[in-house]
Amino acid sequence: MSQVAQPAAITVDTKTAPRRELKYASFEEIAADLDRLEAALDAGTLGHTGNWTPGQVFEHTGKFLGFALDGFTSKAPAPVRWITILMYKKKATQTDDPIPAGFKLPKAASVMLPRDDVTDREGLELLRTNVNRVLGGEKMSHPSPIFGKLTHEEWLTIQRKHVALHLSFLHPDGAPKA
Repeated sequence: MSQVAQPAAITVDTKTAPRRELKYASFEEIAADLDRLEAALDAGTLGHTGNWTPGQVFEHTGKFLGFALDGFTSKAPAPVRWITILMYKKKATQTDDPIPAGFKLPKAASVMLPRDDVTDREGLELLRTNVNRVLGGEKMSHPSPIFGKLTHEEWLTIQRKHVALHLSFLHPDGAPKA
């Protein structure tokens, strides 16, 4: 049975929360990890150590991937885009450096936030659907709201790192003890 997301009673510092060490070299690796996480969900052993439920983690990453495939609804103000492109685009698109935890999306990007009431199954299904779209050959061709025009290969890099960041808070064998 799918669980409904419940707000965290205590806010977790995601910069220091226990996480799995994840780095995906391909979307096939993401799909395989989703299989492991779904098996843990079925077994009742899926834990999490961040502020979002597994369903919220899945939904957020699924939404971001979907926007890269289908188009974003807004973009950051021009000065923010210029600074971000100059300071971060190369690192985000051309390195395997992980995305650091602890970033909070601005209110203007709230469309990418997960719903409070998303179930684990709903979130998982959205992420799996969009991962399968990429594995099936669909290209991410829409401009990034902060980096502007990206190639599909640059999007692949960003998406692998983004999914790894968020799924690192999910633990197939239960949440580690602090």
